[in-house]
Amino acid sequence: MRVIKFFGVLLLIVLVVLTILPVFLPAEAEVSQSILIDANAQTIFRQVNSYKKWRDWGPFETGDTNMKSVYSGPESGVGASHTWTSEDMGDGSMTILKSEPYSFIQGKLDMGTNGAALDEWTFNETASGTEVVWTLKLADLSYPFGKYFGAFLKSIMQPTQEKGLNKLKVVSEAARESVVIERVELKEQPSVVIFDSTKIAGMNDVIQKAMTELYAYMRKSKLEPSGPTFTMYYNWDTTAYIKMGIGFPVYEEAKSQGRVEYFMRPAGKVAKAVCPGPYENLGGAHEDMDKYFNDFRLSYTDKPVWEEYVIDPSIEPDPQKWLTNIYYYVSE
Repeated sequence: MRVIKFFGVLLLIVLVVLTILPVFLPAEAEVSQSILIDANAQTIFRQVNSYKKWRDWGPFETGDTNMKSVYSGPESGVGASHTWTSEDMGDGSMTILKSEPYSFIQGKLDMGTNGAALDEWTFNETASGTEVVWTLKLADLSYPFGKYFGAFLKSIMQPTQEKGLNKLKVVSEAARESVVIERVELKEQPSVVIFDSTKIAGMNDVIQKAMTELYAYMRKSKLEPSGPTFTMYYNWDTTAYIKMGIGFPVYEEAKSQGRVEYFMRPAGKVAKAVCPGPYENLGGAHEDMDKYFNDFRLSYTDKPVWEEYVIDPSIEPDPQKWLTNIYYYVSE
């Protein structure tokens, strides 16, 4: 009888402690993990900013291959959403609330009856790579079980975060690194240009023919180029003719002659991409530019897209040393 009474009193004490203890536990909890990835912030940011890409590295997706997912909203950025059902990982959803290229992403993690949290990512480029910090924040934890969950959040979530970050590192370092893009202001540039059109198959021949004519014109006119050769593209259609302008910038106004026209290359705000290496890389660089416009929610203009061949085959035989600048005009 005394033993039963003793254990009854002990159980009562434990219940009282368990009831009182949560009162003193914080209503907020936070857990954070970081990793250094050998890739630029732009490349890694895009892996996180699209929930569909989480299928390649996300700890929730890789933890249950039978997870049923529904993606809604935009492909990436604010409003992108992922809702899932899973026997192993539980049901839930994530929605991107803030997307600040290429430095910060904030999402809302909704775990239904298990509560909600803010899912935050920061990307800090360093000389050694990009430091990626993944933080999970819980607020307004309910009494008493929510507060207990908050107390054990670190031990529960750290292994999951580490798994995800390690996989993100592998995926990002294996991916083609995005080209460097910046926004600059261009002034009007006097130029001599030959306008032509061609399908993709004949593009190299058209450019070479135009360059031969331009060199002959400049020798005859005793003109000196003020910068590298460039090609302007007024449209891009792989099934139709592409209108192009091939030319040189010059120091002063020149007379038009034959197919060679004097032309003022437009001024304006542009996004500038620097693409090193052979011309086979230019397709990927243009894709990166399109993604850049999407990331920043920028609008295109009706001005041409142009490529500037800073280091080209005429001065450097090694394709790995070629350097091309790409310019897209940005709508004001």
